[in-house]
Amino acid sequence: MKNHVSEQHYLSKTILAGVFAGIAATLANLFYDLFFRSIRQFVPSQIINVATIIFATMLLFLVAGVLYFFSSKFIKRGHWVYIAVCIILSILCFSWGLHINRSADPIISADFRVLLLGIVTISGLSVTFFIPYLMKHPSIYLD
Repeated sequence: MKNHVSEQHYLSKTILAGVFAGIAATLANLFYDLFFRSIRQFVPSQIINVATIIFATMLLFLVAGVLYFFSSKFIKRGHWVYIAVCIILSILCFSWGLHINRSADPIISADFRVLLLGIVTISGLSVTFFIPYLMKHPSIYLD
């Protein structure tokens, strides 16, 4: 019975690490969005806006926390497998983002691409390194 409680506690810690990292990444993404839009005077917000940043980032990090649980609990050296998979997925998303065309106007497309790639970079680095860091230092968010 104690092992079941221990696994449930570990799952809770990974989910909380994902949520805490997600909040930090969401704030970083929102600041980047605000900073970029004010510098470049980029107005279009149908795709990337406050609501999509908040919900997409938090959902991504919640799923990442659960994935960290499964990889670290059931795969030998799962901590490193999680980091490797996140690095690969981040690189794939970044390379995919390089080819996005948002508009027929090349300036709008270029600005959208930079905005998207900044958010992908912040989220990718956070999901790759911040969740494992929080799992090694749970006193940051649990105490």
